Amino acid sequence: MDLFVSPIASLLQTIIQEAHAENKRRHEQKMAEINLIANSELRDCYVQQLLLDKFLAPIEDAQHKIQNAAKHAQYMAEAVNYYYRDHNLTKDQAKDVCQQFRFLAVKIAQVDSLYNLKLIYEAITLFTHRMADFQHQERESSIERAIRKKILYPLGTCIAVENNFQRRVSFFN
Repeated sequence: MDLFVSPIASLLQTIIQEAHAENKRRHEQKMAEINLIANSELRDCYVQQLLLDKFLAPIEDAQHKIQNAAKHAQYMAEAVNYYYRDHNLTKDQAKDVCQQFRFLAVKIAQVDSLYNLKLIYEAITLFTHRMADFQHQERESSIERAIRKKILYPLGTCIAVENNFQRRVSFFN
């Protein structure tokens, strides 16, 4: 029995050590790159690029999440159109819901400010509440849950990222 406990007991420690070694290797690689250009004209450009990457990466990630949320709204339109009976929708209701999902996809894709993002988030939250009326037998397949997990949660994360970014920018000003 002790043979099986010992490797498992030290598994977390081994994983931590491996992660630390990988982080150390990356740090040393970055330092080598910086030392390579330390005395060159490229240094200022390189530092500027690193700063831009650090500042813009979260914003780019948020934009990616917003576009994925729009894609999911398009997917939901297709899924509701096909599985409307499973959600106790009539064909006409399904057509209306699909139209709303497509409209939602367009609005999400057009988000270009924090204000618009918060506005569309509020609208989607209210829309989700209305979609809760059309329940599926299985919770995992409900329209409400799909909207929350694949649209609202990512957009909420984007709002937080944008708020943090604006705080940082105001700190530098």
